[in-house]
Amino acid sequence: MASASGLRQPKETNKGKNGFRDRHIPLHSTNPDDLAISRHHFAQYILASKGSYNGPSLKELKATPNEAPKDTLAIVDDKIKELRRQHQEDIELLTAFQAAEYRQEVLSKYNCIDDSMMGVDAEDLVQVDYLAALNELYSDARPMKRFQHDMDDSLSQIRYNYLKSLLPLLIQRHKLKREEKSIRRRRDAQFPQSIEEYHNIPDRDTQLRIAKFLTRSNSEREKMMDEYGWVWRAVESLLLAFKANEGFKNEISESLKDARALDPRRRPTATPGWQL
Repeated sequence: MASASGLRQPKETNKGKNGFRDRHIPLHSTNPDDLAISRHHFAQYILASKGSYNGPSLKELKATPNEAPKDTLAIVDDKIKELRRQHQEDIELLTAFQAAEYRQEVLSKYNCIDDSMMGVDAEDLVQVDYLAALNELYSDARPMKRFQHDMDDSLSQIRYNYLKSLLPLLIQRHKLKREEKSIRRRRDAQFPQSIEEYHNIPDRDTQLRIAKFLTRSNSEREKMMDEYGWVWRAVESLLLAFKANEGFKNEISESLKDARALDPRRRPTATPGWQL
């Protein structure tokens, strides 16, 4: 049964099983079958398109620290993008290779046609039967089912290797996102206990969040405390300092004004000429 993508579907008895070999199994070298021949063609494509080494040089490898750099979310995202780009390139190269192979196969079959048997004596039953058998052979060979199956198998192998490399990266990215979210949640739950600690906060967005909290009404503060997991005893110290220190209060006010001025959503739009 054909799928929406046109590829052959596995038999029901093989459902849920891995049909791809993850290790090399040598085949008979003196009596190759269709599978061995198709794999030889596929190996030729791999050598032609991916047989070169594009990694770092020996000098660069020697200069690289022994310990590999720790993967961050940005690095994993870049790896996924590069893997997808490479897979797209592999598909394009494979398609071009298969098209050239298919064209050569068609030309070979065309050149094998015996033009001398096109006009046979209808009274000669031997010639008539021979021509009928020849036409039947051409008709059976024209669809080239085995060649089509080889093309499907090569595409499936490329996609399998791609997904096999992609899956660990997706799992790693999900794990890193979960860790980053947990770190951000813990950071958001922290509240400075003094003006000095507020000034030492490296993240500008965190400073603005606390500045908004200090200037809000009691009901709005309670909502923010619930949202970010702040408790009263954690916010009380800085809140008292904010109310008692006019200089700090002015600093917070100016900080919020600057943030509003830089917010593109709050910038006034130019008045159209027809409205002037």
